[in-house]
Amino acid sequence: MATTTSQITWQAFEQLPDGDGFHREVVEGELIVLPAAKSRHARMMIAIAKARLPLEDRGNWTVLVEAGYRLSENPPTWIQPDVSVLSKERAHATSGDDYFLKPPELAVEVVSPSETARDFTRKIDLLLAGGSLAVWVIYPEKREVRVFVPDGTSYNRRGDEKLTMPELLPDWELPVAKLFED
Repeated sequence: MATTTSQITWQAFEQLPDGDGFHREVVEGELIVLPAAKSRHARMMIAIAKARLPLEDRGNWTVLVEAGYRLSENPPTWIQPDVSVLSKERAHATSGDDYFLKPPELAVEVVSPSETARDFTRKIDLLLAGGSLAVWVIYPEKREVRVFVPDGTSYNRRGDEKLTMPELLPDWELPVAKLFED
């Protein structure tokens, strides 16, 4: 289960330890602390990243695992999707010592037992409001992906159905089943 605390400032957030095995995000000033990813979650992130790599080969996109995005200063909001896709231009314009500003064009989250529906909903809403073209939420137990888009709609994909991103790469598609291969 996620642990949350009261409001936190940017200065306090940046003083937190790094590499201690915890995953931290700040959502509208609220610190959310999650345990490190378990093996299935970690394997899913790699499978997703590998499936996204053709975007780098065929387009002007960069695929990242657990990159941090600073969405807002007041209230402080910093989100770290499991996998994200952003333009190479944005990736190269950001210093190695800085967080990316604004959300990625595509954010992908793998549901884990420690995250609440409330936390996911808030993150999805903030990512889409900030400019993400889509947020994919992957449910490993159901072997299903729920796609959220900025107009407020969402839809599910499973089995032999395909995921697409016409906004990023018009002729690209990914069978959902490929995400769940071991």
